[in-house]
Amino acid sequence: MPLLVTFLLMIVAQVKLDSELLVESIRQKMRASVQITCLKAESEFLSIEHAVALQVEIIRSDGEELVPLESPAATKKLNMFLATVLKSNPFVFGAALAFAPGSPDVAANGFGPYVCRTADGKGLRTMNLALDLKYNFSKAPWFVEAGPEPDGVWSEPYFDEGGGDQFMTTYSMSFAAGGEIPAGVATADVVLADIVKSLEFKTRDSQFDFTVVSGKGRIISSSDPEALMKVATDFDPSSSERQTLDAVAAFRISGVEFARIGKGLLFTFSGSRLVFINVPTTDWVFVGSFPETNLLPSILEALLFGPGLLLLGAIIAMTVVWRSADRAVAPLQGVIVAIEKFSKGDLSARAPDTDREDEIGLMTNAFNRMGGDLQGAISQREIAETKRIEVEVQISAARDVQRLLLPQSDREVESKDERSTDEFTGVSLLGFNVPASEISGDFFDWFPRGDGTFALVIADVCGKGMPAAMVMAVCRTLLRRAAVETNEPHLALARVNEEIIAQAPRSNFTTGVLLYFDPRTGSILYANAGHPTSILVRVDGTTSHVMEGTGTVLGLEANSVWQTQRIQLDRGEDLVLVSDGVTEAGPETAGADRLFGSDRAAAAISAACKGKQQSPKVIVEELVASVKAWSHNFQGDDMTIIAISRE
Repeated sequence: MPLLVTFLLMIVAQVKLDSELLVESIRQKMRASVQITCLKAESEFLSIEHAVALQVEIIRSDGEELVPLESPAATKKLNMFLATVLKSNPFVFGAALAFAPGSPDVAANGFGPYVCRTADGKGLRTMNLALDLKYNFSKAPWFVEAGPEPDGVWSEPYFDEGGGDQFMTTYSMSFAAGGEIPAGVATADVVLADIVKSLEFKTRDSQFDFTVVSGKGRIISSSDPEALMKVATDFDPSSSERQTLDAVAAFRISGVEFARIGKGLLFTFSGSRLVFINVPTTDWVFVGSFPETNLLPSILEALLFGPGLLLLGAIIAMTVVWRSADRAVAPLQGVIVAIEKFSKGDLSARAPDTDREDEIGLMTNAFNRMGGDLQGAISQREIAETKRIEVEVQISAARDVQRLLLPQSDREVESKDERSTDEFTGVSLLGFNVPASEISGDFFDWFPRGDGTFALVIADVCGKGMPAAMVMAVCRTLLRRAAVETNEPHLALARVNEEIIAQAPRSNFTTGVLLYFDPRTGSILYANAGHPTSILVRVDGTTSHVMEGTGTVLGLEANSVWQTQRIQLDRGEDLVLVSDGVTEAGPETAGADRLFGSDRAAAAISAACKGKQQSPKVIVEELVASVKAWSHNFQGDDMTIIAISRE
């Protein structure tokens, strides 16, 4: 009977070990999933902040053209600026410029041009907040709180009747008076349901729950609709929502990312495990949770195999006891004490050494060997599991970050590696990016510049893995901002180069091409930072190499200089940009003389276009097929292609 009790204690110890290992594994997976969601949210919020900041800069630079402020011409131009914010950011519901009552040349009730989406989301409508809605925005939190925060501020989520009877959050940035333009506030409204829907939280086995808590402790996303927009005091103290909000408050103070809530001890499996990630831009906290009851199936499965060695030891020990019960009782005390410590998690516990050669000695030595073997096996399993989780987290996070960095498609594509758009009148674009391994060092992007032109970039960050992915994120943000704020590509590259060296002086260098395309005329201004040349495809299918390098690579030397060059893309012609994953492709064991090269790339494109209807999709598919055939399907580097067709 005593040994049966000790065997049960061993099973309890095994349950504890297995449960903690499973908790750590699930917790790390959940943290990775929540972190990926936060990165996506952070990217969207930063994009909106940059759009509002751009409107402020435009107002400052075009101030003379906006007076008198409330004239029809000025109002029309302001509405055009605001409409640009909505067109370039699908999550923005409305954008406004607010000039408070009492400002110079402003009506007594203020002036607030506002552009927002229509109810069906397909059009835009304009209004004056002060005149049309009789809205005294000078006392609104988003207007008042923006004053002390020159870098902008996100409002606490609120219910906006004027915005369509829905919950919103607003980003607002104040700007000082300049020239004849009075001081005011620029804003962008985001429908909370839209941003939360875009961040759908899904895991491999769907065992996690997901909650978002605002900066002031209000639930703004939850699997329970009844919990939305409530704070801790709205719930019963014993409810999971109340305990979750209390845990978030503790996280904001201590910074500890993991917590347990619920009643009972660990072995009751009646609680839930939480993980917290903070979003710096909005001060929201993303909370992932999973119930401990999800651990039971895995623990029971582990018990079918793990305690087998313990059971064998217990059977041997009981046989020895039955054969010599009276003689064994006293010496067994040391073994029992060691087993009790072992069952409480002390895997270093051992029975006293003995030189006895009878059954007691055999059992003592067997227990000690079993303890050592089990401790070593568990240690090795923990090390292997930790390394595996770390690798999976890095790869999964980097892969999702890179997908976020690519531009959105406005039409259906066949592969997750493609992006396609007809957003710019008279021009079709298709981008293609396939990494050589799990994580890519290439990226591409396109976006409107606000003056009728759009910017397009293709770039290759030297290196692989998470460092290259992070440099990509930095380069994308810097290039987007610089391309909108400068009139020539070489000035944008110079600004990005200085910011990369200032912010990350030891990061890998980057090659790339930045071009400004005017779809109305076909005029292209470009600057090339050490990137492979592009290929121009004429109407008859003939090709030529264009857009050669106009300067060195980015991130290598401060004060580097580039030049802006101009080419023309006539109607019916195509322009193809590639990374070195195309030009340097070849069989796995081939030398430099077996590389695919830019001439073969041009020939493949020409063959694809002659006698056929030219389109970005045909060009990309034929070029990829030619590269794969040449390299025997071996891919040693990331491959990126952008095809531009002018209709």
